[in-house]
Formats: sequence, C-alpha cells, structure tokens
Amino acid sequence: MNQFRLSFFSKSVLVFFVFFCSCKPSKYFLHYSYLADSIKSNQLTVKLPELHKLKKGDRIKIYVTALNVEAANQFAMTSITNDPEIPGYLVDNSGTIVFPELGHVVVEGLTTDSVATLLEQKLTQYLTSPAVSVTYANFIIKILGDVGRPGYVTLQDGKNTIFDAISKAMDLSSNGKREDILVVREKNGKREFGRIDLSSKDVFNSSYYYLEPGDLIYVEPSINKLLGLDTYQQRRITMVGLSLTIVSFLFLLKNYLKI
Repeated sequence: MNQFRLSFFSKSVLVFFVFFCSCKPSKYFLHYSYLADSIKSNQLTVKLPELHKLKKGDRIKIYVTALNVEAANQFAMTSITNDPEIPGYLVDNSGTIVFPELGHVVVEGLTTDSVATLLEQKLTQYLTSPAVSVTYANFIIKILGDVGRPGYVTLQDGKNTIFDAISKAMDLSSNGKREDILVVREKNGKREFGRIDLSSKDVFNSSYYYLEPGDLIYVEPSINKLLGLDTYQQRRITMVGLSLTIVSFLFLLKNYLKI
C-alpha cells in the first residue's frame, strides 16, 4: 500500500512537471512580437501621413537658390544664429521667423511646402526665379522606458514612423510591452495621449503611427520585469517555493519510513 502511495505520488509529480513544461509558449511570446497577426495578410492599404504644420518653438532650415547665384548668396545662411547647436530659423512666440531682407514672416500653421512657396513669392523682388527648400531642423522625438537606448532621437524630415524611432533607440527590450505603447503629443494647445499596438497590423491605421516633432514615446515594462524588480515579491516567491520543497520532502520521507 505504501509502495502504491509512493508510486502514485511520484507519477503525479512527473505528470505535473511534464504538463507544466510542455505548455506551448506561442501565446506568451505573441506579446513580444511585432505585427504577429499580419502573417496571413497579403496586402494592406497604405495610410499617408498628415502634413505637419509649424508651431511656436519649431526650427526650420531654409535653402535658397536662383538664376542670379550671387544675389541668392545673401540668403544662403540657414540660421540667424552662429551657434551650430541651434540650427535653423526659430518660430517665435508671435508665430514668425526673421528672414533676411523680408524681416518677420508669419509661418505658424503652415506646412514646410507652404512656407517654401510663400518665400518664393516674396523673394521675386530680389531674385530671378527663386527656388526655396524648407525642412525641419528639430524633428526630435523623446523615447523613454524599456528600450535599448532611451533619450532624444533625431529623425530626418519626412515620413517618420514609430518604427523609425524605435530602431534609432536600439529596439525594445525583451520585457517591453509591444502591445501597449504610449504616445504623448502636443497639438493645438492640447496634450493628447494615444495607445498603439506594435504586435498588430492595426498599428498602420493609427493616427500615431506617423510621428510629429516633439512626440514622447513611452514603452511600459512587462509585469514579469516589474515582479523581478520587486524584492518583496521575490522573497514571497522564494519562500513559497522553499515551503513547497520542504513539504514535498517531508511527504516523501514519511512514505519512505513507512516502507
């Protein structure tokens, strides 16, 4: 009888460990994959980014060319400062930039293409067939949380996505929650809080997929990492494991002595 009990207990422990260790990890690792639900998708509609409009505090780089090259040289500078750490023309609190010969030019609320067209029109009195190119000088994103390199990320002006920013930040760590990324954006005097899921193809339809200058991205750590950092919780888990080990040993010892 005792042998039967011991054998039954041993088999029960074996079945438990086999069941526990053989659980498929696919659902668990699904939360640590990018675009996991896009495997069966053949084609997705591309959503074009919204055109960014300049706001107070932005800086832009302006390049001017014309048929009369020498006359265009007076507009060749890309900043009203000599500090290389502060490039471009600042959109001041009045929503204007200070441009050579033209003075204060209102640019707030305009896109970079609209500013280029506006300056071309104004420069016709000084230049022959002027061509103006305007780009952002401070397309900077802040990314915090569970990424390889948190901090400021400088992106090139254009179609910048959240994947571009994450790539610059050396990717998310294995503990970063890809299914719940927070994007904080200041727009029209208000602060928006958006959530996007990088594990789903629906991220491409999010209004936060394409980033805007000044966006803040926060990658929340998973519950596993938080538990790992919680020393009190670690002690509890250790004590529970130790208690189970002691109980199992005493049970085995009791059955062995009866034999």
